[in-house]
Amino acid sequence: MGEETLKVNQRLEAQKRLGKLIQGHYSYAREVEKKKDQLIAWTTSGAPNEILWTMDFFVQFPEAYAATCGAKHAAHAHCVITETHGYERHLCTYCRNSLGSTLAEIEGKGAFDPLARPDFLLVANNSCILITKWWEHLSHYWKIPMINIDSPLIVPGMDQKEIVDHVKRQCMDLINFLEGFTGKKFDYDRLKEIVANGKRSAEGYREVLNANRHDPVPATFFDLIGHNFPNLVLRFKPEAEEHYKMMKAELEQRISDGIVPMPNMKYRLYWDGVPYWFAIRNLSEKLQSLGMCLVTSTYFEVFAFERLDPSRPLDSVAENTAMFYLNRSVNYKAEVTEKIFKDFHLDAGVFAYALSCKPFSISMHYIADTIQKKLSAPVTIIEGDLVDETFYDEERNNMKLQALAETLAAKKR
Repeated sequence: MGEETLKVNQRLEAQKRLGKLIQGHYSYAREVEKKKDQLIAWTTSGAPNEILWTMDFFVQFPEAYAATCGAKHAAHAHCVITETHGYERHLCTYCRNSLGSTLAEIEGKGAFDPLARPDFLLVANNSCILITKWWEHLSHYWKIPMINIDSPLIVPGMDQKEIVDHVKRQCMDLINFLEGFTGKKFDYDRLKEIVANGKRSAEGYREVLNANRHDPVPATFFDLIGHNFPNLVLRFKPEAEEHYKMMKAELEQRISDGIVPMPNMKYRLYWDGVPYWFAIRNLSEKLQSLGMCLVTSTYFEVFAFERLDPSRPLDSVAENTAMFYLNRSVNYKAEVTEKIFKDFHLDAGVFAYALSCKPFSISMHYIADTIQKKLSAPVTIIEGDLVDETFYDEERNNMKLQALAETLAAKKR
């Protein structure tokens, strides 16, 4: 299809539906908090959350909340509160946002749209070491119980089955604890149903992401990042599968109709790392002005949950936790990134170094070097942070993006 026949439409209809799903989730949280007819759990992205849903907890995610605070430019105020309580500025800004919001809520200082107050905390250390301490401090402030699921880092030479079995034993311990905590018996048939919903949601999520293998793409990375929400927060419900089914159909229709998300797409780019949530609009506009379209990212892998299997529900939940993307070796991540570059026919990479996020950033230079050497693909490393705007130098990062565009133009000649 020639460039002259393409039509630009930046807005996906799926965005409206996503907004309703998000609003519905948080509105219902307020109702649960008010009526006190359902226990509320705060949990991490990689925890065995199917167990919580089976036990009828209303589950909230402080990491997702931090991203929202960053996008709404509310996180900095929460981070400042943590500094007044003696927390170091270099700590993960998701953590600082969460603790700052908690302290603001407890002390009546006016947190930004705070999460519904929790009754129980679940954390898995498969994303970083800090996260367990973060949850311990939440437990201290809210004065509620917390359980940590230990998931050792999977590196070459380790017995993966042994690690999965180790996680499964802890899942059994979690179930036993929750039966006592709630006074309810764990329903394994309900777990099977929830895992089946999660599997269909995960498959739909992957199909949506794979739509961007097409050239030209029907959506940008920035269009897609919010759509991790259903697969993270709502995958236990049929609504998540339905959202991805409708979104896939929309993307396929855009491909058929020659609709693209931005004009003048010259280059297909990869994004590595967590988005700088407060800078998405500025980054999107800058990249578009340079003809550079962000297509995909290993960030999406964090929300894949593709090991769920209703024929072996508890084992697959344990595998999902143990084999979490951030819990893998740097060589594994480099191999995944290389495959993504090939599958999506990418021209270059933007590596977004986050000064306080070690899980993504500590391996970033190695992966960037690997891509440059093995694929001869230009890359640039920009710097900032997840939700704290004070770490971000827009002028400096724009200069790096400009230089990358010039490198690509020279390579094309």
